Amino acid sequence: MSSYFPTMKMKSRSNDEADDMYNVHGHVVNISRMTVLESLRRIIKAKSANQRDSLGIADFGTSDGRASFSLVKEMISIIHTEMGMGQDVLVYYNDQPMNDFNLLSKVIQGEEYGSGLTYTSTVYPVIIPRTMYGQCLPDHSLDLSISAVATHYLSKKVCQIQNGVFMVEADDSEQTLIREQGKIDWRNFVISRGRELKPGGFLITMNLSSDDNGSQPMNVHKGVPLLGSLVGDMVKEGKIAQEEYLATNQHIHYQRTAADFKEPFSSALPQIGELGLELVSVKSFKYYLKHPTFDIVNKDETEKLEYSKAIVAAIYPWMYHTLYQGLSVSRAEEKKEKIIDDYFSRLQKYAFEHSDHKPYVFYTEVVIHKRM
Repeated sequence: MSSYFPTMKMKSRSNDEADDMYNVHGHVVNISRMTVLESLRRIIKAKSANQRDSLGIADFGTSDGRASFSLVKEMISIIHTEMGMGQDVLVYYNDQPMNDFNLLSKVIQGEEYGSGLTYTSTVYPVIIPRTMYGQCLPDHSLDLSISAVATHYLSKKVCQIQNGVFMVEADDSEQTLIREQGKIDWRNFVISRGRELKPGGFLITMNLSSDDNGSQPMNVHKGVPLLGSLVGDMVKEGKIAQEEYLATNQHIHYQRTAADFKEPFSSALPQIGELGLELVSVKSFKYYLKHPTFDIVNKDETEKLEYSKAIVAAIYPWMYHTLYQGLSVSRAEEKKEKIIDDYFSRLQKYAFEHSDHKPYVFYTEVVIHKRM
């Protein structure tokens, strides 16, 4: 079996030699493409013919900017088609201060992906290294805000998960703390975006979530618990220390339901009313990840290998950082990389052996409007 698991170029860069999560399941924000473009056209239609102030759009939790890149370019094209090439467009890219903004800058300039955004003198990209759970721009700065697969990250660590890596492995008291912080963070996110929006503006988010029954994402057979158990196995074998295992905790809340996303409105928070925010829609759904091998029922050995590589490629970009941050700073970089390679080799072997599983996640799209 070992011959089926060659050394892989598992990177989060998009090129001809590297697998990545974008090639595996596409750009998640594009699932909301029609919603975003419809909202944009409503914003443009509401502006008077002589209204020449700049039009502001923003991507919160942008990472390297690739996920929203094609959609942002399409929005710019629509704005200039409808309002003229002289219309100024401010494009704000936000992420936490430790994000790789050098790579984001290269994406914006076209050095890493496509032709870049600065193909016209009236487009002004702006990078904002700041937590999205606080206000990032002045009041009434934005016409349209988007965010995809970002709000599940907590603003801070609230507990130490003792017997696992992810929320699903936490005990009841740990889960309670995670849920409470997730509630606070979502409220702060909505209120902060509400302050930044101009009257008539929209906020559209695509969020990792659960269904109403609390079902788990299954991006690999047995889902998130399997990913944590592989780390636990490495502790039992002495590959990593117990302290490192605890340090791999992911501080995320990916189990919000539709009711959780409605909560700032159903609780009648005074800030919501004061800001003139209204909940347009909340739509939760099960989303099957895309790859040619995922739909093949009876796979041959070659197809199983491609399947297993695709599973790893979809998980690698975010799980890599979880593992890396947990490993002791006293370990040499070469040793860290070997440990991480070992982990993903185990994951690929497992995916190969369970290649009949069709991976899926749950998303919830939330659309919020600010009244005129």
